[in-house]
Parts: sequence; structure tokens; C-alpha cells
Amino acid sequence: YGFILFKSSNLIADGSELLLLVPSIAGVVGSVVLPVLGAVPDGAIVLFSGMGDNAQEQLSVGVGALAGSTIMLLTLPWSLSIISGRVNLDGNGKGNYRRP
Repeated sequence: YGFILFKSSNLIADGSELLLLVPSIAGVVGSVVLPVLGAVPDGAIVLFSGMGDNAQEQLSVGVGALAGSTIMLLTLPWSLSIISGRVNLDGNGKGNYRRP
């Protein structure tokens, strides 16, 4: 199941890049189509996690995994930008924006 989601995500990404090359629909693709296609794998995770005998507990796991992946996707770039954007301070407390 995970492999199928991986392959489908790659196919969606490749197809969306090709759709952006068509100038007449590039605006619609970037603002409507790509966000919807990006949400399809996340919705599939929640949908398929709710199938089975113990649906309530399994659905909680699927929603938790979805929330966790979203939090990770927000936290990782933020923390990397904080770490890579730090600068040394001089004696007055102002940023020294030259390479050490």
C-alpha cells in the first residue's frame, strides 16, 4: 500500500510539472489542480485506514499520521531556515552579516 502511494505521488508530481508547461492553463493548474492532487494521497490514507473491523481505532491512527506528517512538513523547513539563517552578533548586539 505504501509503495502504491509512493508511486502515485511521484506520478502526480511529474504530471503537474508537465501541466505547468502549458501557458494557457498554467494559472488554473497552479492554483486549483495541484492543491487538489496533493490532497488526494492524504485523503486516501485516512480513507483506507478507516476500513476494517475496528474502524474507529484505525481511523484515529490514520488521522494521527496525517496530522503528524503535516506538522513535520511545517516544522522541518522552519527549523532549517532558522539554523541556516543565523548570524553572529557584534559587541552592540547587531547582526554581523559577513562570512566568518
